[in-house]
Amino acid sequence: MTMTTRMTDPAATTFLKDVRHPLLALHRSILDELRTCHEAEFGAVSPEEFLQIVINGSAYKWLGPLSTLIAALDDVLDSIDDKDATPDVRIDMAHAVTAMFGAKGRNAAFDAQFLPMLQTSPEVAIANGRVAQQVRAVMLARPCPPQRTEH
Repeated sequence: MTMTTRMTDPAATTFLKDVRHPLLALHRSILDELRTCHEAEFGAVSPEEFLQIVINGSAYKWLGPLSTLIAALDDVLDSIDDKDATPDVRIDMAHAVTAMFGAKGRNAAFDAQFLPMLQTSPEVAIANGRVAQQVRAVMLARPCPPQRTEH
């Protein structure tokens, strides 16, 4: 039987604050890699043009889950001092991040495009490593059931 331990609100809040910048760096490194590949095939575009291509182009829809995750994380962090913001919202958001970058519950459409980038782009791999470091740290920090000791 597997037992799942929910994160505490303070741990979730700290994790969300700590993982935000690595997630943003990962998103930026993915966009930079995508832009490099796009421009190699179709020619140079301005940052504004590329943003429109990413937002409106079906070839980049796979990036949506990460973009949505970051936007939701920002909303949660912006509302920390609101009376409407509940610990469950912060804990659920932390679990959403760990699910996206943990070993289980990953988004297949995202992974199909993202995982090969880890092999071809050192910048994406390094940025992913920073996110993974935060995810591992919070996963290891979860309280475990007490161990029995023999005396």
